[in-house]
Amino acid sequence: MKETKKRTLYECSHARVTGDWIYCRRGHPMSSKSGNGHLDIRRLARGQRLAFDVCQSCPDYDSLGPPVPPEERGWLKKEVTK
Repeated sequence: MKETKKRTLYECSHARVTGDWIYCRRGHPMSSKSGNGHLDIRRLARGQRLAFDVCQSCPDYDSLGPPVPPEERGWLKKEVTK
């Protein structure tokens, strides 16, 4: 059985960042925990996976292109212990 590719915020043209939050410019809630539907930007900074259930069936999803490889996600680097 063929695995379906997950839609991610890294690829959606409607994902936006303002201040410390990631949100959908079409108004779709990303999180119920934040109260405003936005996600904390630290998830993006750590390079975490951003494939949410709401995105998988979103009628407004608009792909920017190929997925961002995991090694190119985030900007916070884990310290390497010697």
